Amino acid sequence: PLPRPLLRSAVELYLDLHAHPELSGHEHRTAARLAARLAGHGCAVTRSVGGGHGLVGVLDNGPGPTVLLRTELDALPVTEATGLPYA
Repeated sequence: PLPRPLLRSAVELYLDLHAHPELSGHEHRTAARLAARLAGHGCAVTRSVGGGHGLVGVLDNGPGPTVLLRTELDALPVTEATGLPYA
């Protein structure tokens, strides 16, 4: 399991991103939040990858296996009917 502070931080980011969705090509806030989070964890961040809001974060911690994580930043244009405060 994740340590509580890391889990709390991940849930906070999840709720924040869902409360402030951005459609494709308009992910200014989302990219900024993720870049700040990556930098805060010691990653070297490259912005505007692919000519848009793409990011690359590299955590160089020495030789060994390499892990790649890829994610989409954009939201879908839907109205959630869950009643949740972050929806």
